[in-house]
Amino acid sequence: DPIDIQLSEGKEVQLEDLDVVNGLLSVEGRQVLLFIPDQHAPVDVVQAFPEKGKRFHVADCKTLQDMRARGRFQRYLATNKLDGMFLITGADSAGRYREVESELRVCMNCLEVVNFRDYAHKSHGGERRSVWREFEIAEFFNTFSTSFRYLPRNIAARPGSGKYTDDWAQISSVIRSRCGFRCDDCGLDLSAHRNLLHVHHINGVKSDNSAGNLRPLCADCHRKQPFHERMFVNSTDMAIITRLRNAQRLVGNDWDAVLKLADLSVHGAISHARHRDFEPPEIGYEFAGKDQTVIAEAEAAWPARRIAICIAEKPSIPGWTMLSGAEFMQRY
Repeated sequence: DPIDIQLSEGKEVQLEDLDVVNGLLSVEGRQVLLFIPDQHAPVDVVQAFPEKGKRFHVADCKTLQDMRARGRFQRYLATNKLDGMFLITGADSAGRYREVESELRVCMNCLEVVNFRDYAHKSHGGERRSVWREFEIAEFFNTFSTSFRYLPRNIAARPGSGKYTDDWAQISSVIRSRCGFRCDDCGLDLSAHRNLLHVHHINGVKSDNSAGNLRPLCADCHRKQPFHERMFVNSTDMAIITRLRNAQRLVGNDWDAVLKLADLSVHGAISHARHRDFEPPEIGYEFAGKDQTVIAEAEAAWPARRIAICIAEKPSIPGWTMLSGAEFMQRY
């Protein structure tokens, strides 16, 4: 779609043009980040020291809310590029106007809104700064990919990962058949949805097809492996995996099991609940109608408290409080 091309190049937007999904910024169903190209610091200094540049935003944080409240409007560009490079403008140290590519740093307030990597509950500034410095756009977009209808247009492979061998399709088929189409991590039987069972290269080298380097994993367990931040799972596939895990009774009721199997989109909210002394939630909670058919689902729920977290549309269930992850963290 034209919007995908515009976002890959940087689309000029006003704050009121943005949608907010689960606390995140969105344009026409696509997750985006927002940045101001015009810099105060010399652009060559920003290139050398990105922390001296203006922050980019990934969530509807208090900084953006304050900008709206005060009627302050700057030239914002929305993009869903994953490489972390931004086209910035301004004078260099010699006073010459230039357009250059540079890294920028993420807004810390944004990380707190969605509790990314438990940022909001880090015990001291050093731990928070570590999360901030190690932030990668691709990992962040992967974390919340199930919250959006469309995935980023260009999902680049990690440099150095190599290419699959010509016989990879045959090798993958044999590995998946041999294990009975069962995930080697969570134990999920995907014989009825074989496309959701992948074969993972443990050392990350796609040309290394030795038996000890190959592991069958469901799409969710696969994307949670180290260095797989560019592997995206859409909401439909994640919903199927969650339903099957519940049907096969693979979802535990302790915190470790919940965090291992929950959709990454609700990890921040679930971790927040743990800090607020909530009991572990039920993952993939289903609401039944009068005829006992499923009428709605929630990514996480506390039936005793009648509270549920939904990352897409929030169904109206009498007696229940239905919230997005960001809303849950604001309220509790």
